[in-house]
Amino acid sequence: MDVRHIAITAGFTALIAFMLYRRFKRSVGYQKLNRSRLLFRTVLFGVLGCLFLYMGTLHPMNYVADAAGLICGLALSYYAVKHLRFEKRQDGWYYRTHIGIEVAVLAVFVCRIIYRLVAVYAQAPAVQTGAASPMAQDMTRDPWTVGVFFLLIAYYLRYFIHLLRREKELEA
Repeated sequence: MDVRHIAITAGFTALIAFMLYRRFKRSVGYQKLNRSRLLFRTVLFGVLGCLFLYMGTLHPMNYVADAAGLICGLALSYYAVKHLRFEKRQDGWYYRTHIGIEVAVLAVFVCRIIYRLVAVYAQAPAVQTGAASPMAQDMTRDPWTVGVFFLLIAYYLRYFIHLLRREKELEA
């Protein structure tokens, strides 16, 4: 294995681990209700959802995974919204997510990433010998990965939109 390849893999692993650490840290306690951050995230997840739907035209079978991910994400967000807690502090409103749902969403995402990385690395010898590797293809060709992404997109879009609506109610 090439040293450069190991360094790139270690760099991506460290970046993903740092992002997951930050996300988990934010999920455990109260978070400040910040309208501009929520708007940015809502737009970002909306654009990603549209992009994945557009790329699904190349692989129409992925629409089944899209629908399954959307249904699961909406169900999870419904449960999370029901258990959402708000707290008024001196510097504004804070909210706390349902820790069980947040951990479940993160666990599904992490497990899917690990599965894809293991599958790609298992196919690495075939790629080096010149054989075609279906696992190393574009991420949008794998229905499971697309389904997990739509689960995340649906969950966070509904959740952020709910927080934006509640912020207006709380401020009034």
